[in-house]
Amino acid sequence: MFSLALALIFLFDREVFGKPATDPELQSEYFQGDIIGVPFRSRNGISNAIFHWPNGIVQYVIEDNDFGEAHRREILRAISIIEAKSCVVFKPATAEERSKALVITSKGAGCNSVYLGFRNRVQIVNLQIYPLGEGCFRIGSIIHELLHVLGFEHQHVASNRNEYVRIKWENINPEYKINFVNEDKSTSWHDFGEGYDYESVMHYIPKAFSKNGLPTIEPLKEGATNMGQRLYMSEKDIRKLNKMYKCPGYV
Repeated sequence: MFSLALALIFLFDREVFGKPATDPELQSEYFQGDIIGVPFRSRNGISNAIFHWPNGIVQYVIEDNDFGEAHRREILRAISIIEAKSCVVFKPATAEERSKALVITSKGAGCNSVYLGFRNRVQIVNLQIYPLGEGCFRIGSIIHELLHVLGFEHQHVASNRNEYVRIKWENINPEYKINFVNEDKSTSWHDFGEGYDYESVMHYIPKAFSKNGLPTIEPLKEGATNMGQRLYMSEKDIRKLNKMYKCPGYV
C-alpha cells in the first residue's frame, strides 16, 4: 500500500520518477525547481503569521523505510542546526498530529517541498537519496527545503533583486523563464529589514536553468563569491528566520 506521503506526491506531480536534473533542486516540472504546489509569491519570507507554524513548533515524521541510518542522522543534523540558530522547534509527530505534520520522504526525484509555510494540512519534503554531501544530501540542501517549510521562498525573486543581480534572460531555457519572474504585485514580500543576500542558502546557483552552460544570474555588486552555496545558513537567513518567528531578542 502506498503511504500517505507517496500518494500526496503523486497528487501534485505527474511524473515523480522522472530523470532528475543535474542539480536536484532544479527539477523542470516544479515551480522554481523545487516547489510542487505553485505558491503565492512572498518575495522571500512570509510575513503573514497564518503561514507560520503555530508556536514555532514543526511536528514532523521521517518515513521509516525511506532512509538508512546515516541519511536519517543527516536530516536530524539539519534540523538541529535550524533549532540551534532560532527558537523554532522540530518535534516528532504523534499519530494524531500526523494529518498536519511535515512528512520527510524519499519516493520521488530531486529535493522539493509541496508548500511554503504552514498550511494546516500535511506538508511534504522529498529528499532523493544521494551520497552524504552530494545532491539532496548536501546539508544546505536539506536546510533549504526545511526553510521552504518554515515560510521562505527563493532569494533571487525578491522585488529588489534588479539592484543586486542581472537576470541573463538570453541564457535561460525559455520554458523555465517563469522561475525568474518577480513582477507579482499581489502579495507584499518581506525581507524583515535584512536586505538582499547573495550568501543565502535560498539563493539560486549562477547557472540555474541555463540552456547553454552560461550564467543566468549575474551579481552586480561585491560579496557574491558564495552565491548559491549549500553549506550553511547565512547570517541574514538566521536573522530573517528569527524575526519571522518572533524569537526572543528579535521581536
